[in-house]
Amino acid sequence: MKYSNEFIFQLLDLSNLLEVQPDLEQGLREVVCLSAQILKTQRCSIMLLSEPETQGNGCGYLRVFTHYGNLPASAYEQITPLNEGIAGYVAATGKPLLIEDITRSQFVEAARYLDESNKSLISVPILFAGKIIGVINTSNPIAKKSFDEQDLETTKIFALFVGKSIHIAQMQKILRSKFVELAVIRELTEEIPLEEAIAIAPNPTKLAKIVAKSFYRELTQAGFGANQVIEIATEVLDLLQKNIERHKKKLLR
Repeated sequence: MKYSNEFIFQLLDLSNLLEVQPDLEQGLREVVCLSAQILKTQRCSIMLLSEPETQGNGCGYLRVFTHYGNLPASAYEQITPLNEGIAGYVAATGKPLLIEDITRSQFVEAARYLDESNKSLISVPILFAGKIIGVINTSNPIAKKSFDEQDLETTKIFALFVGKSIHIAQMQKILRSKFVELAVIRELTEEIPLEEAIAIAPNPTKLAKIVAKSFYRELTQAGFGANQVIEIATEVLDLLQKNIERHKKKLLR
């Protein structure tokens, strides 16, 4: 499949967006805008997958992280369990979907925009290191009646760039902390040589455990007792809750 030079340059722009933006949210917002522009579509969204542990039942869920087009603010409050709806099916199976007409597909009951003239959509899993971390959706093409195989392949390329960029952006942001950087190096050098440890980018779940272990060790070595460690951890959770509430209010404005 051949692509124009213009498309290749646009992909290079896409790969750089998350690295130059100050935060992941702004970077992904730019990504969906550029994706919609290239695909000539009226709506594009990125949904990220929660960690299964947060559900308590071993199952993760999808939530809209950012979008382009006429998506209502209420969409950010909704969660999509795996294997439910279009995005849930894609996230659970890892199979991309190209639907020419949603009213003639098995997913018609999950459709939200049946009154639109163009009822075509694409949903593709976002992966990193073989693990699904989200889904990119695009719908309502502008220049034609429905999406085609070329559009599907293009969206797959976007998903590949987004997956790698998300991982890089998260690691860059986390490792700006000297405390986290030292914790990772100290933990990894207990198992492998330093020169190999520096080159390793652990997955987010493993990294979280490393940071928690190092955080606890530093506090206890500094003389904090069990009750004080609990108070500090509670304060961290309180700050996180306040940040989540501010984020929700920002999305609903």
